[in-house]
Amino acid sequence: MAKSVPAFINPIMLAWARDKARLTPEAAAKAIGIAVEKLLAAERGELQLSFPQFLAAANVYKRAPSLFYLDEAPTDFQPIQDFRKLADAEPSVFTTALTTVIRQAQERRDLALELRQEIGDPVREFSLSADLSEDVEVLGERIRAYLNVPETEQQAWRAKAFESWRAKIEARDVLVFLVPKLSLLEMRGAAVADPRMPLILINSRDRTNGRTFTLLHEFCHLVVRASGVSGFGADEGQAHAAKVERFCNAAAAATLVPKEWLLRENLVVRKGVEKTWDDDELAALAARFGVSREVVLRRLLTIGRTSKAFYESRRPVFQKEYDDLETPSKSAPIPRHTIVLSQLGRPYAQLVLRGYYDRRLTLRDVSNYLNMQVKSVPAMEQAAFGLKG
Repeated sequence: MAKSVPAFINPIMLAWARDKARLTPEAAAKAIGIAVEKLLAAERGELQLSFPQFLAAANVYKRAPSLFYLDEAPTDFQPIQDFRKLADAEPSVFTTALTTVIRQAQERRDLALELRQEIGDPVREFSLSADLSEDVEVLGERIRAYLNVPETEQQAWRAKAFESWRAKIEARDVLVFLVPKLSLLEMRGAAVADPRMPLILINSRDRTNGRTFTLLHEFCHLVVRASGVSGFGADEGQAHAAKVERFCNAAAAATLVPKEWLLRENLVVRKGVEKTWDDDELAALAARFGVSREVVLRRLLTIGRTSKAFYESRRPVFQKEYDDLETPSKSAPIPRHTIVLSQLGRPYAQLVLRGYYDRRLTLRDVSNYLNMQVKSVPAMEQAAFGLKG
């Protein structure tokens, strides 16, 4: 039997990659398919993994094989602070999956910045800013003006509210990615507040109206220059930097449901001083603004059109609906290019394809960066640019 060829990788990089993947030696060795003693010996430089074992390790750690031959570890991202977590999730713990998601998003951002520079398409700096002392109603109006969202346009969005808000935000050179296969216990949304091409991540398990609020909440994190990972439970004040969370919640709600517009709604006018609301009434208002019933009820509380007691009585119902999202529903098969376009966003997909047209990328590069087979690229091209087949 032929002897396995040693990979001759840098042991320092092997240990670094496992640490950054947040895996214990036991968990990593099991995933790679080797004894934990062998893995630790390889990390100490006492022996070398075989080439197949090394490739298995690179796959487990979600790192490019070439990285393991570097002389020293690159400057990697520092896990952004965990602002909000669900009540039953361990606080301040980034799982391997969440760490990988954030790192991959930042790698995509690096690629996007590089391609924009090579193509000669300058990136606008994210200029909108605010501090926590600003009136959220005023900030909401400033955000709407910055994104160019008049009332008449928002009223027409209805079921397409998330896609429409996303397009407005992406038009400001903000990257918005949907994250698949990640539990809502780990992340509902995240923001990385870089001055150029900041990042917003949204958990794809969230329902559409919930996604819309999370999108604007994370956008507000960018505005106040506060990176973070978001889940549920911010209003209880138990999460770190709860003041930031409450501010972003309030500013997002004010942006999505402007106070003066809500007060003009016929349904609100007819209710007068009555403080209770039927689900049908909340649903009708939610549809007008393209948000969830909870967001509408919270805004009604803010403007004094419902009571704290009534709002709190409805929260368990909303929470139960959120909990149910952890059980994925069955749906008809969706073409791969449609899924990827939804996850990565139209501007990012178009940029990668432009890199190919400009001969900066190969077709294999495109398939890798868009996470799809080469044969699916033509369908993605048609969808990304709205071309007819």
